[in-house]
Amino acid sequence: MRRIRMAVLGLALGSFAAPALCAQAQPTEGTRFGLGIGVTMPMGDYGTADKNGYHLLGVLQMPIGGSPVHLRFDAMYSQTSHDGATGSTSLLGGTVDALYHLGDRSSSARPYILGGLGFYNADFGGGSSESKLAYGFGGGVLFGISGLHAFAEARYMSVQTSGSSLNFVPITIGLMFGS
Repeated sequence: MRRIRMAVLGLALGSFAAPALCAQAQPTEGTRFGLGIGVTMPMGDYGTADKNGYHLLGVLQMPIGGSPVHLRFDAMYSQTSHDGATGSTSLLGGTVDALYHLGDRSSSARPYILGGLGFYNADFGGGSSESKLAYGFGGGVLFGISGLHAFAEARYMSVQTSGSSLNFVPITIGLMFGS
């Protein structure tokens, strides 16, 4: 529960800090790609077995017509260390998401919500791995910093492994590029 509160707090702080970071308009139209880095917080049984870790995120985002809805492709690599034992859990996979921008298209900070399905490989170390279906949902904010376009987001992700699911919250900050 503490991890969920921290994720919500981080997202809320990013949402409120973003307008102060830049007064320029934030274009959210057109095809964009991005790179991000962040903290991976394991939840449930995964949180009992592993400590917080890190992740790298690659994003490709394309608008659907003139609507505020975008199609987003994510690729993520995440690693967490086992708690009380040697070794680590690595996750590699991707999702296809629907992303919905909130607010005015010309505002300096533009919040969004997203959700989708994907496929992840979970490597538990010691030769044990599984490739399974995954889903996730969350939100974030796209904003400008000194002429660059940045994003901050938090999501809830679940990889449907055998036994219990691997549930985790990735909190990500990154940069967006493109038209």
